[in-house]
Amino acid sequence: MVFEKLSIIRFGLVILTILTTVFQGIAQPSNTENCKKAYYKIMSLKFDEAEILLKTEKEAFPNNSYSAYLENYMEFLKVFISENEEVFNNAESTKSQRMEIIENISKTSPYRNYFLANMNLQWAFARLKFNEYFSAAIEINRAYRLIEENTKKFPEFYPNKITHGVLKIIVGLVPEKYNWILNIVLMEGSVEDGTNELYEVLEISKADTNYTHLKEEALFYLGFIELNINPDKTNSLNLLNEISGLSDSSLLFAYLNINILTKTGQNEQAAVLFNSIQDRSDYYPFYYLDYLNANFYLKSLDTENARKMYSKFLKNFEGKNYIKDAWRKMAWTYLLEGNDDGYRHILSNVATQGNEDIGVDKEAQAEYESGEIPNAGLLKARLLFDGYYFSEADSVLALVDETNLDFDQKLEKTYRLARINHSENKIVDAKGYYKNVVINSDLTTNYFPANSALKLGEIYEAEDSSVMAYYYYKKCIEMNFNQFENSIKAKAKEGMRRVED
Repeated sequence: MVFEKLSIIRFGLVILTILTTVFQGIAQPSNTENCKKAYYKIMSLKFDEAEILLKTEKEAFPNNSYSAYLENYMEFLKVFISENEEVFNNAESTKSQRMEIIENISKTSPYRNYFLANMNLQWAFARLKFNEYFSAAIEINRAYRLIEENTKKFPEFYPNKITHGVLKIIVGLVPEKYNWILNIVLMEGSVEDGTNELYEVLEISKADTNYTHLKEEALFYLGFIELNINPDKTNSLNLLNEISGLSDSSLLFAYLNINILTKTGQNEQAAVLFNSIQDRSDYYPFYYLDYLNANFYLKSLDTENARKMYSKFLKNFEGKNYIKDAWRKMAWTYLLEGNDDGYRHILSNVATQGNEDIGVDKEAQAEYESGEIPNAGLLKARLLFDGYYFSEADSVLALVDETNLDFDQKLEKTYRLARINHSENKIVDAKGYYKNVVINSDLTTNYFPANSALKLGEIYEAEDSSVMAYYYYKKCIEMNFNQFENSIKAKAKEGMRRVED
């Protein structure tokens, strides 16, 4: 009897061992050649080719969980780029299945928590597109916990550093008014710390062939952080050679390249790149590029081509954001041509199209609701400045008659003069204009005073005057305004942190 019980126990242990081995075998990750190629195709937005590679991989190695992770990455990018609710729902319906495969990876593998952290972070970003803020916050917190644990447990596992760095940057950019949430969930980070980790991964990817595949992802994040957060564009330009080299075969890097070129005034190169990506049949539909192309034409006052590209974007894009702004800017093309009736007719679409989740769409809605026609001279100066046509903007601004301007328009003219002088390195004049705008902060809800304070902070920081820089960054954060609040205050918050160190 005792022998029979021992035999049953031994048999049970054998079965348990077999089952454990089988279930772990289902989930073990291996970065095979197919997976490396699929990862590159995904980062390039060539999803059809990636799907073929992943199908081949799953047929050859059905137990390789890396495939499930890459499929999730691809589904996330589809949702994020398309902003299409049907795409979101289809991706979410298979999410739990892929997540279960990853959860079956052995806890002794550094890939388990790394994959889970990334998948949670990706889904958080996707949910933000659809206003699922509570679920997104939970997933960001979960991703943070998972990658923190993985970093401590596997400190030499370098892929950790990409996710860890991105999460630190996200925490560092949280607006001041939401810091109490970070204190509750015990999340810490800064843009500088996160950026340093990404640079570390970039260097490792160049030196160690085992991590070559991480280069594109690290480079992409760094390009956007340096371009949009760091007031000094030197680092963005330093990254440009590597980014440009990837633009021919990757639509994602062509997008990043265009952003750097247009935001550093390299318009001729940007025009060439825009023309080179008109045929995007090999890539996943990325209609936001048409919106960017329209903006590019508008900033040079090329109203005809701008109108064509806005029309193309509005016809094809099935997402949520930039719709109101595209209608507004198409209306501007008529205003710039002196056609006020055309402006009103096109602007009326803002009332019923798109939503108000992002700053430019909120601004478009406010313009429609105001019922006021913008001053064409101020608008031309704004667009020309944004397109890096500084001398042309200055000439247009000189012709704007102040006698016909209201208070906010006069403030805008002073603000535009400040921006032009700053960009032309006429720092003394720029400071004077900026300060004239800042002292009127209590008389307007417009963003001009806040951004003027931000720019003064950046000027004083560049002059190594930390006390004055801190003063203006803090002043910016304390101002009350609605337009672009999160973006402006996030930059001011990061500026305060830099000059405090």
